Amino acid sequence: MSNKTATAPSRPSKESLHVQLTELNNRSRWYSSELWQVPFAYLGLSGLVIGQVADKASRYLSLAFGASAVFGIFVIVHMHRLRGSERRAVKNLQDTERALNLEVTARARKGPKILQVAVFLAVLAYAALAFICLYRAYSRRTNKA
Repeated sequence: MSNKTATAPSRPSKESLHVQLTELNNRSRWYSSELWQVPFAYLGLSGLVIGQVADKASRYLSLAFGASAVFGIFVIVHMHRLRGSERRAVKNLQDTERALNLEVTARARKGPKILQVAVFLAVLAYAALAFICLYRAYSRRTNKA
């Protein structure tokens, strides 16, 4: 049996902590910018698709609403993960600020942001409209028979 001695990890240098501080700051800003860009892209693209389908092929409107609702669920999950990553980056940023004996200025908000709520409401509306379009199409078919 070999006799291994455990050594405590060495404390990072001040220079490496400054580099880490810069990288974490950039990362937290990137997550924050994604949290407003992603919902606007989703709302814009889904509105564009639904508008095009309504103008050109209204019989597929329920499919467009349904696809937008399903895609919106993926957007909500992605935004939830972005928020978790943002919180983790801010926590690491705070730890680095403490290690450098700086005032802790990094903050992360708790709870959903208004754009997350907007995407959630859009998903609900798209799902309801998909159901209504399907119901109306089914009713028309059964009334013709």
